[in-house]
Amino acid sequence: MLTVPFGEMKRAQPSFLNAIESSVDRRRRPRPISRIRLETLLADDRQSCVSLPQGSTMPHADAVLDEVFGDQYEPEGAVMEPKEEETVKVCLRLRPYTKMGGRMSFKIKENTLIARCQGENLSSSEKHYTFSNVFEDNVSQAEVYDCCIRPTIRPTLGEPGATFLTYGTSGSGKTYTLLGNEGQPGIVPRSIEQIYEELYDHISTEPSLKMECMKPIPLSDESVLDELRKLRTIKTRLGQGCEESQALISDIIQSQHQFQPLDMGDKRVFIWISFVEIYNENVYDLLNLDGDYGCKRKPMKVLSNDGNAYIKGLSTLYAGTKEDAYNLLQYGLQSATYGATDVNSNSSRSHSIFTVTVITHSVSTQRISQSVYKFCDLAGSERLKKTGTFGDRLKEAQKINTSLLVLGRCLETVHKNQKTKKIHDLVPVRDSKLTMIIQSALLGKEPMTMIVNVYPTEEFYDENLNVLNFSSIAKQIVISKQPKIMKAPHSTRYSFFLSQAMGSPSSKIDTNQLLVEYENLKQENDRLIAEAEQKNAEIDCLQKKLVIQEFQLRNELTDNFQQHFANMEESFQLRIQSAQELAILPFKHQMASLEKKLKSKEQTIMEMEDEQDDYERKLKAYEEELNKYRLQQSRVRRLSV
Repeated sequence: MLTVPFGEMKRAQPSFLNAIESSVDRRRRPRPISRIRLETLLADDRQSCVSLPQGSTMPHADAVLDEVFGDQYEPEGAVMEPKEEETVKVCLRLRPYTKMGGRMSFKIKENTLIARCQGENLSSSEKHYTFSNVFEDNVSQAEVYDCCIRPTIRPTLGEPGATFLTYGTSGSGKTYTLLGNEGQPGIVPRSIEQIYEELYDHISTEPSLKMECMKPIPLSDESVLDELRKLRTIKTRLGQGCEESQALISDIIQSQHQFQPLDMGDKRVFIWISFVEIYNENVYDLLNLDGDYGCKRKPMKVLSNDGNAYIKGLSTLYAGTKEDAYNLLQYGLQSATYGATDVNSNSSRSHSIFTVTVITHSVSTQRISQSVYKFCDLAGSERLKKTGTFGDRLKEAQKINTSLLVLGRCLETVHKNQKTKKIHDLVPVRDSKLTMIIQSALLGKEPMTMIVNVYPTEEFYDENLNVLNFSSIAKQIVISKQPKIMKAPHSTRYSFFLSQAMGSPSSKIDTNQLLVEYENLKQENDRLIAEAEQKNAEIDCLQKKLVIQEFQLRNELTDNFQQHFANMEESFQLRIQSAQELAILPFKHQMASLEKKLKSKEQTIMEMEDEQDDYERKLKAYEEELNKYRLQQSRVRRLSV
């Protein structure tokens, strides 16, 4: 520890980059963090004024006050440590090694892994790594889930959620631990089964509530229909063959765990799912339905709101049933990036993060809470000589190793800052997209569980040592429980009485009066607590009555509006009918006059037709007479000749 001579100590200069914490006074004076408790003075296990031995002197009032209020103030720069430190849970899982003639490089002793290379490094000392749990190669997926994941998934308690990481070298079994196969499901399918089976009776069938930018947003009817349409689109694209596989996986998990529904009262649950991958330090949405297959994907931005990271424009789809959750998981896996290397024929070339958001809404209290569970499948760290990567695979490996290096730096910085009372270094969460997304877990704000996968062979001894060193740092990180900062106690009857009792010269002989007053205050406190509980019960009853009255009022208003609209519709129909009749009336008169004119014209036409017939008859008679005259003239001419 570096010491500075007293004469060389300088006053700290104010910083304009790092703002003063809200719990620190401008003049850097300590502020109270808890209230005064009189019981600490009169506890049996502490020395009080009554139990002073003969010949001893009464301690000074300031000394007693320092003892009472010593735990109440926090010095400048101090870090609140939780009473029960909860560290990051790091579990080790060994992959089965079936190569003939190979020798194990590791030994297991309870929860400790002893690493010692049996080749060139015989002279090196053994290295011991302690884990929360160690699972050998014969441990089943169900045991791993029960020990590592199941106790952490507690959406009904209003906790912020948790982050689960699978970490290890390429080909060590990370994806198998996370996803498994049809016969041995991984932790993600088992988590889906646990969430949906325990919350079965309270999950809403319609997605009417959603979280956007860390804020609850009620959805309109059009948005609800759009979300349901997206689920139907994904189901159509997957086809009909996945239902049998999902049913088989569900039956296997249920037979191994037997999840039971939980009683949550009047709470409603909304479950939303998102799925992203980080490929070459770009974030891509695996549940995007707008783009076509084969088209170039658009990278997304990672933003932060009050220290909580979120991805702008990320597709978060509603999963009202576990079948919907399985469909979303399978659809996202089809879009993930995989590639072949010399170590693994189906190696993950990206970090994938499957997120399940459980929103809980209490109908009676109108309180909304959410629990976010992130399942991260980290791409394996690679050594280029062994994986044989080149070209695009080489670029992918470089990006993967860089992001994992940043992750290790973040964990190391957090651990270093937690060991001392003052924060020395800034955690570089912004140096990588992976650390930005999971920064809440890295900073110790929420539980984090890391399952370290190791392939126990001499060939990967050096790579496994790097993985173990990384995990040993992660295990020492403390999950901080945010302390409730209380305001400074005001001048109340209690504090006034205490200060008078401790500061008066007659405090040596007023202990009986102090005890009597304490008992009176205790009884008054109990009475006030009982009264407060009674008032809370009355408030709950009134809230329920208010909800019922509001429901009845809404129904009455709905009925009144429906009747009013029906009356308005009837009056409008009458007005429309009268308006139509008034509009048709002048046209009826015009039609009558036109019909009269038409009849007169028809009569005239008939008379003219009769005259035409007479003229035609007269014309025929004239033609006949003309023909007779011509015949007579022709005869006369012949006789004259």
